[in-house]
Amino acid sequence: MPISTTYTSHELNAHKGELAIYGQIFLPAAADETRPLPTLVCAHGFGANYLQTVNYAWAMAEAGWAAVCFDFCGGGYAARSEGNPLEMTLETEKDDLAAVIDHVSKLPYVDEDDLHVLGDGQGAVVATLLAHERPDDIKSLFLIHPNYCLAEQTRKLFPTKKNIPASYRHLGMRVGRTFGEVIWDLNPYAIMHNYKNDVLIITGSDDTSVPLDSLRRAEEAFPQAQLMLINGARQTIRGPQLEQAIGTCVDFLTHEAAF
Repeated sequence: MPISTTYTSHELNAHKGELAIYGQIFLPAAADETRPLPTLVCAHGFGANYLQTVNYAWAMAEAGWAAVCFDFCGGGYAARSEGNPLEMTLETEKDDLAAVIDHVSKLPYVDEDDLHVLGDGQGAVVATLLAHERPDDIKSLFLIHPNYCLAEQTRKLFPTKKNIPASYRHLGMRVGRTFGEVIWDLNPYAIMHNYKNDVLIITGSDDTSVPLDSLRRAEEAFPQAQLMLINGARQTIRGPQLEQAIGTCVDFLTHEAAF
């Protein structure tokens, strides 16, 4: 992790029950740690860890925010949070995200009334689920190619829940039956109407992992949503496209861009 003179880092010390959740908190270098700051909590995608979203966190810390990245419990082979991938589901990850939000909301330098969530991939789906349950706790959502077609993809593999094996490989990582069972019942579009705050969905114009039609459907289902395409970007946004995505995130969260 590069050393910066514009932000400082602190280790997250959150827990979900007996499970420790690993992460990092980034603050502006000149921050008064007794003064609450607007805060971004970042949720990584399937099989990844906090490093997937850390570039966004650094940018927000440089913009004067507190920013938090963490590893889901059992959410990836390189994840440092406690937990077993065979026990991980969208529901357990939703509980992880809730535990992190509850933890950081009590920190003196976090403004609990100005807390936002960024989600990448599966983390964006998890953020959507939690925003439905706790709309007053999340001021806005920044969602990077959320895979709202997980249920359709799972039903193609397993026509009934009884077909889901005790464990199987999903995108290269072994998961348990409950992972598939929870996704099999998923209908994220049916709950989006409950979250009335601003939502920005971004995806790469060349991303073939998430059907664009599913994101346009989400744009219509959320009361206050906008879909933005990053020209030339694929599933993993890199290089100049990543810089564009980060700049879009900063502008959206700091309300510098028209929504």
